Amino acid sequence: MGSEPGPTQASLETLQEALKTERVTYVETLNEDIGTVVESADRLAFDYVEGDVSDCSVSSNDHVHLDLVHGGSTIHCVLFGYKRSSIDTTIEDGMQVAVNGSLSYYEEGGNVSVIVEDIVEVGEGTYQQIYEQNRQLLAADGLLDPEHKQAPPDFPERIGIATSATSDARMDAVTSIHERYPDIDIVVQNTNVQGDDAMMSIMGALSELDADPLVDVIVLTRGGGSDKHLRVFNETPLCRVIHRTETPVVVGVGHENDRTLADEVADRRVMTPTEVGQIVPEKATLEAELETLERRLGTAYTDTGETTLATMDDRLTQTYRRAVESDLSAFEAALDRAYDTHVRDELTDVENRLEQARTQYDQQRKRRQAATAHRRQRRRLLIVLAALGLLVVALLLYILLPL
Repeated sequence: MGSEPGPTQASLETLQEALKTERVTYVETLNEDIGTVVESADRLAFDYVEGDVSDCSVSSNDHVHLDLVHGGSTIHCVLFGYKRSSIDTTIEDGMQVAVNGSLSYYEEGGNVSVIVEDIVEVGEGTYQQIYEQNRQLLAADGLLDPEHKQAPPDFPERIGIATSATSDARMDAVTSIHERYPDIDIVVQNTNVQGDDAMMSIMGALSELDADPLVDVIVLTRGGGSDKHLRVFNETPLCRVIHRTETPVVVGVGHENDRTLADEVADRRVMTPTEVGQIVPEKATLEAELETLERRLGTAYTDTGETTLATMDDRLTQTYRRAVESDLSAFEAALDRAYDTHVRDELTDVENRLEQARTQYDQQRKRRQAATAHRRQRRRLLIVLAALGLLVVALLLYILLPL
């Protein structure tokens, strides 16, 4: 076993005395020894290691990091940036590859990695084949058809979140929702999101939330993780439960580039837990829009009122004018008729009075003529009588007077 020099040696000896054994060492020494064993052991030498690529990414210093997965085992691999140009293979998650390199033990972290010298694509990864088979099966059953998706409500009042109650994903999802709309009620249904019992736990959580009549939309979410930790979200039983859920389901799993079959079956996908808030409107925006609509409504009401009043005034004026003109025409016609009637009556009366006057005049004239004729006749008679009297007198005189 390795030992520490100087003052550390005395401490180690003290421990050996106290523990009554010489087989005592420190973590640093143990890791150094493990590193020496791992990196020099002939039985760990290999030409290639075969497995499926998972969680492939490029670091800020241009190194490629990936997990090589086979069965239930995983080993980390590192391809340094200066070696990338010499590798012909484009590395992607799900590929089945053979990796040539050497084992390296990172003493500070206690991790074993493969320092990659070459990568050769040897086929489609085993899990990638399973993924494609699951996807084809779901597609054949219509679970990926857009027409089967239901739109989440625009203004949900209660949101159910299925995730680990102690996870950062829960905090991110709740925070992102309340930052946009603080008044929305949120109920969190705790569930395991990885591990052997994750699928049954998630399906139970979804069923619990779907049975709550007050939940308007369900969010299934978890934070980022390795590809193998997200595989539960590609399981067909879980996808079928999501499809059968009557409440709209939104799925936000992993990081931005992570895609699962649960994403495709869900009614809506958000890329990360921090983007779950996108399913609700921004209250500040709604209030601003409401204020704008109120102003527009007030302006429209005023404009409409003024326009309506002006229109009604015009119509009333026109109606009044038409009514006055009609009444005046009627009055004029009635006046004309009354005038004509009155004139006719007056003329008739005048004519009657004239006729009566003429009749009376004729009668008076006749009476005057008769009186005049009578007077004339009397005068003639008197003259005749006078003449007769004179004649009689003359005769008498003639008779009585002697010759």
